[in-house]
Amino acid sequence: MPARVAIVTGAAQGIGAAVAQRLATDGYAVVVTDRREEITHVAATTGSIAHVGDVGDVDHVRHVVDTTVADLGPIAVLVNNAGEIWPTTATDSVDGIEGEFDRMFASNIRGAFLFGRHVVPSMIQRGGGDIVNISTDHVLPGPGCDRHHGHGSMDLYNASKWALNGLTFDWARSLARHHIRVNNVCMGATDTEMLRNWMGPNVDPAMAATWMHPDDVAAVISELIAEGPNGRTADSVGLYAGQPCVLPPPL
Repeated sequence: MPARVAIVTGAAQGIGAAVAQRLATDGYAVVVTDRREEITHVAATTGSIAHVGDVGDVDHVRHVVDTTVADLGPIAVLVNNAGEIWPTTATDSVDGIEGEFDRMFASNIRGAFLFGRHVVPSMIQRGGGDIVNISTDHVLPGPGCDRHHGHGSMDLYNASKWALNGLTFDWARSLARHHIRVNNVCMGATDTEMLRNWMGPNVDPAMAATWMHPDDVAAVISELIAEGPNGRTADSVGLYAGQPCVLPPPL
């Protein structure tokens, strides 16, 4: 039987690397992509096929998808994990603002859009599949959280992740007849290189102890995919620091 095929973006470290490892363990033929050269090391440790490039570059996306289908067969799973975060606010200088916007949206929404649109024909040919978009608890605050959705210092990041909701829910509706499920995983604080770079060198150990581990997140994503064609779609799966990292019931 041909191997099930999965593509994971932004897989050079953190959640993406953990998901690639978990899907390989689950028996998938895994293809990983990232603009960082470290992606080749992840591929070597997970038995994956690596592509170095920018998810916002349509030529890179087309090459990854086309070569994957040609070499491995139809795509069963796409995990849109690639993304960036850095502080931006409405009071920032307007110098270079277009470049900031383009970079954030290329990583956080354009890449998901391009990969999704390019894999859909293969999933339809296959008879179904799963698209998992990695979002944030900024759009789905945890139970009992009384803060506003906004943060005051992440306008571009938050806007890009809200846009990802639009893709998820519209795709879920339009692709349901093709047995393609589309879901968000809305992440709280997870112990990754990206978060530690954001937090700086003097992280409160008590705070860091509440962070989720990428391997636990990957296990939840694996379980979500394993629900199969009769599983949830158009759902936002909330995972939160300081709470059990488990797959919740559908919303």
